Amino acid sequence: MLSIGLKENKVHIEDIVNNYDFGENIEIKEEKINDRFFLKFYNEYKDENFYNNLSIFITEIIIEYYLKDMILKEVFMNYVNFNREEKIEIVQLAYKNLYSEEGITKERELIFKEVYDYISVTNMMLIDGFVSFRLKSMDEMINQIIKRSIDEFSAVKEYREFINILQYFVDIQEPKIDLVNVLIENGEYKLYDKDNNKIDGDFLKDIINELSEDGINKEDILISSLITIAPKHIIIHVTEEHKNDEIVDIIQNVFMENVDFCKGCELCNITVPLNKKK
Repeated sequence: MLSIGLKENKVHIEDIVNNYDFGENIEIKEEKINDRFFLKFYNEYKDENFYNNLSIFITEIIIEYYLKDMILKEVFMNYVNFNREEKIEIVQLAYKNLYSEEGITKERELIFKEVYDYISVTNMMLIDGFVSFRLKSMDEMINQIIKRSIDEFSAVKEYREFINILQYFVDIQEPKIDLVNVLIENGEYKLYDKDNNKIDGDFLKDIINELSEDGINKEDILISSLITIAPKHIIIHVTEEHKNDEIVDIIQNVFMENVDFCKGCELCNITVPLNKKK
């Protein structure tokens, strides 16, 4: 018999218990002792498969509940430079990183090995005590995940501020054209009016001259052109493959409901229907 004790209420791990395949010939009993909930596993043959299955199960509990709880407490108690909403977003990003493919593969393997080595020589495990005393190396891993999540949050925050600034400039502009067609093809950006006449010449040259020559690129010219024109409606002509490109995302976020995707026309010769991004 192997007994696993948790301070967590059964309801917190019920989904894992109910959905986990413990293998054949394993009987599970539950018991509540003081403030702990115990799962007792009975198997006549404590072979490698038995310990392997239970080690995977315990590893998932540690990651799903104990590590997530440690992340939550660490962010809310020690990162005082962020407000509550920002902390919640950082924690959510940390949880996402916790399960990412490049996230904690090595750490998961380490937890599994520590668990396997422990339960193979004892009949009882108190998971909270095990995490506190046997998995001290997880502290560094948790800090790395939090720092990575803060970097991601900061990048997202900067992007939002960037979009807000662009939206402000659009809002203060008087629309100069009712409709602009934006043709994106092979990394090139071309603008056309509602009659498919190309928008270029002195108008766009003035915009380019106003931009700093240092670091100027085609995306800067395109966004600056659209902000200056401030059209009432934008139709983006782009292949499905490039519909999620960053420049397309920026145009959508800045002009929002005023943006549609072309579903095929003579201007771009796109024959595959493109759905409007919602």
